[in-house]
Amino acid sequence: MTVVVNVGDDETIHGLHVSPDIDTVMYTLAGVEGPEGWGRSGDSFDANTELGRFGADNRFRLGDLDLALNLHRTSRLAAGEPLSVVTGALAKAFEVGPAVLPATDDVLRTEVRLSDGWTPFQEYFVIRGSRDRVLEIRFRGSESATPAPGVLEAIQSSDLVVIAPSNPPLSIWPILAIPPIRQAVASHHRVVAVSPLFGGRALKGPADRVMASLGLPPGNRGVVESYRGLIETIVIDRGDSDDAGLLEEVEVMVTDTRIGDVVAARRLASEMIAR
Repeated sequence: MTVVVNVGDDETIHGLHVSPDIDTVMYTLAGVEGPEGWGRSGDSFDANTELGRFGADNRFRLGDLDLALNLHRTSRLAAGEPLSVVTGALAKAFEVGPAVLPATDDVLRTEVRLSDGWTPFQEYFVIRGSRDRVLEIRFRGSESATPAPGVLEAIQSSDLVVIAPSNPPLSIWPILAIPPIRQAVASHHRVVAVSPLFGGRALKGPADRVMASLGLPPGNRGVVESYRGLIETIVIDRGDSDDAGLLEEVEVMVTDTRIGDVVAARRLASEMIAR
């Protein structure tokens, strides 16, 4: 298994290169993810608290263990190593088996247009709590970005490409905004998307609100539209089985898509592979 990860959320925090999505994937695969779905399990925040003493903006909370990782990543990037090489070394340190690849080693940043203008992703998502209405999204640097080493090879040689149940516009579109990656996915013979919605709503995060504000249809029809021309199959939750008749342009797989633990995740993966 290879996991291709969004880097549009990457940001410089306290002078450090922070890659939230890469770290969340890596921590989750290593079984050390934090209870809120980000950061490290059992982490402390002494450094973050101390930064507040000095007047630093510490609203983007980095735990002490997380801080150590970001210090190490930043020093290696400053020495000239690409993000993909550094990510591979970090994943090895956490004994993560699957390959974890950033979508690109180049600078790609997600920016959203709110009522008061264009805003960096982390300003919208963390500092402003994703409460604002998103009117437009752009991915700065995507047109000139090249896929990180191994990304295209992983897609082209895979038996199955799965688009994870993440926020389509904010977490998946930045990956697909890199033209060679989008082309590779569009050309693949078997692409499945797992819907992040339950009864038209996301379990957490602003996916349903962002999709609506961008003019996408409600519910799972909006998920299909998000990936028009890319997917053959959409996986939806049993509670949304009535949607199956509304999604005629793709194959619909109905199952339990709540993957709150490893057992449930393995079951869902097995069902998709066997289909």
